[in-house]
Amino acid sequence: MRYLCALLFSLTAFAQSITVLPGLPTTGAPTTLIFHFPVGVPVSPVTWQFGDGQSQIGGSIVTHLYQQVGTYTVQASGQFIGASTQIRVVTGMGPAAPFAISLLRLRWEDGRTDASVVQGFRPLAAYADLKFEGTGLLQAQWTLDGVPLGTFIRQLGFAGQATLDTSMFLPLPTTELGEHLVSLRILTPETTFQSPTIRYFVRAGDADSLPRIDDISPSVLRRGEEMELRVSGRGFGPGVRLYFGRDVALVAPPRFSDPGHAVVKVFVAPTARVGLRDVQTITKGKRAQGPARLQILPAPAQRVPKVPSGGGAS
Repeated sequence: MRYLCALLFSLTAFAQSITVLPGLPTTGAPTTLIFHFPVGVPVSPVTWQFGDGQSQIGGSIVTHLYQQVGTYTVQASGQFIGASTQIRVVTGMGPAAPFAISLLRLRWEDGRTDASVVQGFRPLAAYADLKFEGTGLLQAQWTLDGVPLGTFIRQLGFAGQATLDTSMFLPLPTTELGEHLVSLRILTPETTFQSPTIRYFVRAGDADSLPRIDDISPSVLRRGEEMELRVSGRGFGPGVRLYFGRDVALVAPPRFSDPGHAVVKVFVAPTARVGLRDVQTITKGKRAQGPARLQILPAPAQRVPKVPSGGGAS
């Protein structure tokens, strides 16, 4: 009998614990509790005390909903065994929630997860759409074929959404033929999901046979401005689309006076990216660019009218 009691004591003192998933539970979301039986002890029904006045008799794994923020003592007990742990429950949504990434989606500019480009095509940028809770520092790195392009830190706050892109470093290279994989590796905060991957395929260049824009006038535009542009190029004609970037919209289709020459009206978004950009042509799903380039400048500063000073009617 003494030997049996000593054996039971050693079993109850070894390898008994409760695992809580997620590690920081939130109100209104299922919390999973796992009771780990000691090695060699037969599995028996477990009585759970959740610390919020509720209890349950079940197996070694249960789920429970906490409705209030606070610290709770969870107890699990069975025949000759038992364990307890303290958990902290926080609010489930909004800025006060712990900083966490709840969604990560990678895409190309057109929303697809794969792309095909001609060798030498540029610029090529990948986008990441994030949803997050709380406020904190995001530390992540873009990777190309498993090799980091660079690590960055971004302050995210007040629970919401954010979009990041690879242009914070360099355009994705398109010199090497074949398939290339792009991913965003999140370093902090810790995530419970695997980062997705998108791909692009670089094919042999036939750029010399594609339409291209050689000249554009005027070549300097300002944010918020609507302007007619005179465009000329090689192989440029009806059926060829122009692309100035997602923040410069075509107001009307190009008007062709003769082959290789057209007039097109565009509108520059007030939030357009400032700087130089290539003008691209798109025909039958294939793109070519330049050598013409467009420069976007900030909107002109508005002048405050002067108020006449001194003197009134006599």
